Amino acid sequence: MKNKIKISAGNKEIQCDIYSAETFYERLKGLMFSFEKYGLFLENCNSIHTCFMKFNLDVICLDRDFKIIKIFHDVKPFKFICSVKDVKYILEIPSSFNTQDSFQSGMFIKIEK
Repeated sequence: MKNKIKISAGNKEIQCDIYSAETFYERLKGLMFSFEKYGLFLENCNSIHTCFMKFNLDVICLDRDFKIIKIFHDVKPFKFICSVKDVKYILEIPSSFNTQDSFQSGMFIKIEK
């Protein structure tokens, strides 16, 4: 993946590499089977699964204005997050980066490509 982005909310920035999944293959593969711990930004997405994941994720669901609708912390492998209402984007971040202290529902995310 070559589309690295920076994500922040307020004055806090996520301290891990985050990539935008833009091709069909990047979206299909996602973070499955990956041992590298990096984040993934998915556009036009409102549900995910963590099948074949090697680590837990924090999943941040955003609306079309990049407002955080819902956060799922420490999602374990082989779990499903089914269609969340009004979600347009999903941000997957390894749980080891501890987003609980930085991001909360109602906050707006800033994305820099």
